[in-house]
Amino acid sequence: MVTALHDKEIEAKARAMMRETIGRSGWYPALSGKARRELIERDVERHWHLMIPGACKRLEQRGG
Repeated sequence: MVTALHDKEIEAKARAMMRETIGRSGWYPALSGKARRELIERDVERHWHLMIPGACKRLEQRGG
């Protein structure tokens, strides 16, 4: 159970980090509003796993 909770926390952190990275990168500059958010969420869904190492590191640094 603890592992499952830990995995969910890592996934949530990795998704948040990917969302932030994409948002700061200026992806989809021709789009705004809902259309841009939908494409960003699609990309977060596809690529969040790439942020797992960074998410683990951040969670470890905070002691959680």
